[in-house]
Amino acid sequence: MNIKAQIEKIKKGKIWKFFGGIHPKEMKDTASIAIAETKIPALITLPLDRHLGTNGEIIVSVGEYVKKGQSLTIPGGNRLVPLHASTSGTITAIAPEVLPHPSGFSGTCITIKPDGLDEEIPPSPWTDYKSHSSDELLERIRSFGVEGLGGAQFQTATKLKSGRDDCIYGCRFFIVNGCECEPVITCNDRLMQEMASEIVEGIKVVQHILKPELTIIAIENNKENAIAAMKKAIEGLDNVQVRVLPVVYPSGAARNLIRIVTGQEVPYDVHTSDIGIVVNNVETVLAIKQAVIDGRPLTSRVVTVAGGRLKNPKNLRVRLGTSVRFLLNACNLEPEYQQRIILGGPMMGFTINNIDVPVTKSIGCIMAPSKDEIPLPTEELNCLRCGRCARVCPSRLVPYQMYQQSKAGNHAAAQMCGISDCTECGCCSYVCPSHIHLTAQFRYEKAVEKHLAEVERRNLRARQRMQAHDERMEKERKAREAKKAAALARINAQKLGQTPEGKPLSQDDAIALARKAALERKRRLLDGKQNGEKKIIDKVDETISDADRNPDRSAITKLSVRSAIESPVEIKIKAIKKVAKPLITPEITAENNSTDETCNEIPRALRRSGGRKVINIVEPVKANTFETDASPSIGRTSHNENLDKDIMENNEVNEGRKANGIPQALLKKSLRNRR
Repeated sequence: MNIKAQIEKIKKGKIWKFFGGIHPKEMKDTASIAIAETKIPALITLPLDRHLGTNGEIIVSVGEYVKKGQSLTIPGGNRLVPLHASTSGTITAIAPEVLPHPSGFSGTCITIKPDGLDEEIPPSPWTDYKSHSSDELLERIRSFGVEGLGGAQFQTATKLKSGRDDCIYGCRFFIVNGCECEPVITCNDRLMQEMASEIVEGIKVVQHILKPELTIIAIENNKENAIAAMKKAIEGLDNVQVRVLPVVYPSGAARNLIRIVTGQEVPYDVHTSDIGIVVNNVETVLAIKQAVIDGRPLTSRVVTVAGGRLKNPKNLRVRLGTSVRFLLNACNLEPEYQQRIILGGPMMGFTINNIDVPVTKSIGCIMAPSKDEIPLPTEELNCLRCGRCARVCPSRLVPYQMYQQSKAGNHAAAQMCGISDCTECGCCSYVCPSHIHLTAQFRYEKAVEKHLAEVERRNLRARQRMQAHDERMEKERKAREAKKAAALARINAQKLGQTPEGKPLSQDDAIALARKAALERKRRLLDGKQNGEKKIIDKVDETISDADRNPDRSAITKLSVRSAIESPVEIKIKAIKKVAKPLITPEITAENNSTDETCNEIPRALRRSGGRKVINIVEPVKANTFETDASPSIGRTSHNENLDKDIMENNEVNEGRKANGIPQALLKKSLRNRR
């Protein structure tokens, strides 16, 4: 295909057709009703759960006061945006609540009790947005919570960045989706009629980021007022066109819209940005303008509340988190027996069983139909294999085959039939003559396959962990075997011995020989230890003997050496007697029964080490000089009979030491250490 010729045809306004599609009843009775502001509800419930990525990190707590536009979460991953408070008030709960889903499951929500003041964080506008880079604008769009408001709720900044970077030719076309092909819904129509100039400002911001060759505003021909308003708003802009399309459902689907406007069919395994085309909803473009230029985060959206059971159907600007019950009451619901409430349009919407669910960014319509508008489901009949579902499927699938495989539980076969490419547009169910709920079954099958895929991912991670565990255990086993083999090799290499016949020893003989060698080594070790101790004791004895011969040397030092080595009390007593003997003997053995003054003097070395653990020189004297009546056979030794009587009667050590002439400081320390 000649790209340049194709672009020229597109610029001239050529329109193509897509495969399939239907023409349902439009029922757009609210197209002429202006957008109205809703009152502040009694409670605001903001879900954290998203269909893409993990939930964000909550940065607020229960009891905290928040203002409108304040960020409540930090987004997780690259495909999520932060959650903002839609009004001012106090956080009353962070707990699971029922979510707007056909299954009625619950998820974590932040509940705010509004104070009625609707205080807002001061906006931070960027009126000079062209002075900022595209990366800064994309980060601002993400941080202000802008997501796809057409129903998919895909992160807008990620889509714009992909359209800017992923195509080697850059962005060729930027398509603003204003088709709103779903019956009943008129919120986009009213936005284009009332806020066309602001939508164009948002288009300029996107053009500054993407720099596309051509911008196309696609609108179906049943929205005459919107077409006129948008044409007037783009006057004077280059490379911006309003393209009027025929009414065919589902022309608003992104791939179908690309086919109609550009004539290109995008494969389902390729993103539209990969071929240089970006499609954004009208309300999403308006939210981009409000985030970048006005500096206000996305906290509300326009919702069409319609249906035959409502007295006053309206287009309402609703704060995110408002309950469906509150909106139905605002439009004066008159329920009938078996009343159904549908979120979304009649084609792609789903019935809910709890009207207390909150409004999210993906909900553009709340419908309360009567039985005349949408009859109650009838009993399903057997498939006729007529092929009508296949002829209207815009994705070129065969719905009856997918239905058959899904009902039989053949999930792999259903995948091979292309069920993952189904857009759930509802065309097959609309034309089925057997009233088979094909779209509902396909939703169920996708949920089952998503669950199976998650289980398979968990099993894969478990298998990987088990494989890593087995590899680690095998590595350790091999290491043990290698160590054992090395030990055996060393044992064999030692050649423990042979039998008298010259034959190798048996295993039992080798073990016995090894035990004998171990015992011998142990005996030698003990002998060596005893010999070493004996040498130390002899050395100490020699040192003390040397001290006896040389009084000037430190006998106390030698005694402390031996006392530290030999712990038995007998050795210490022996050493004490050896040291004390030369100090006492001259006094008690003098022939003239007189005291030699030189004998009572302490050697100079002993005076220097007086603070050590020394001796009790009185105790040996008492042992030698004291005689009891019970021991008459022990003779008295000649000694000084003028010895202090207090030593004999009261056995006081200090006084005895004073008699021997030892300094008082040394006596105190010696006595304390002795005790």
